Order: sequence, then C-alpha cells, then structure tokens
Amino acid sequence: METVNATRLQFRGEFFNAFNHPQFAPPDTGVNDGNFGKITSTNANSSRQVQLALKFIY
Repeated sequence: METVNATRLQFRGEFFNAFNHPQFAPPDTGVNDGNFGKITSTNANSSRQVQLALKFIY
C-alpha cells in the first residue's frame, strides 16, 4: 500500500473598513432636543483593520 504525502500552504487576508470611510452613528431622536435629527458622532470601532493568516496543512 502506497501513501501520498501532500502539503498545502494557505494564505488569507481580511480587510474591514479598508478605505477608512467614516461610519456615522444614528441621528439624535430626542424631539425636544436642539440636536434633533443631527448626526453628532461616528461609531467608535470604525478604524481600518487588517487581519492576515497563514495555514500549513499536512
């Protein structure tokens, strides 16, 4: 019986918000507020993130 040993190398890259565009928070919903309907902030986790992985399969 003959066995074949095969190996592979897998590379993966994941990009989140790759172009670094702002992701705006929802508008203010307080009707009696002076900022009603205005978007006054962005989401905190809107920075560019890159994740790289390398997997060796044998």
